[in-house]
Amino acid sequence: MACIRIEREANGYTVSVTDPKIVAENNKRDTKGDRVYAPWKDPCKTYIFKNVKEVTDFVTKNINKALPADDYSSAFDTAVAAPSED
Repeated sequence: MACIRIEREANGYTVSVTDPKIVAENNKRDTKGDRVYAPWKDPCKTYIFKNVKEVTDFVTKNINKALPADDYSSAFDTAVAAPSED
């Protein structure tokens, strides 16, 4: 689940985003058997900004990376659109 979260702090703003590269790494982990070869990493990264302009510039530049198209919804829509063999 990807998200962007903006919070006001005493001296600026924090922006937390889902890092799609970390999500992809987590999805590739080898978890077969009793061993996990790559540890799970938290895909949420937080950045600190001094003002609204810095926040909006960052979000504008990174929104499509942080909020990619939903694979489940796309797969579901494709499956529903396919003709049924019933």
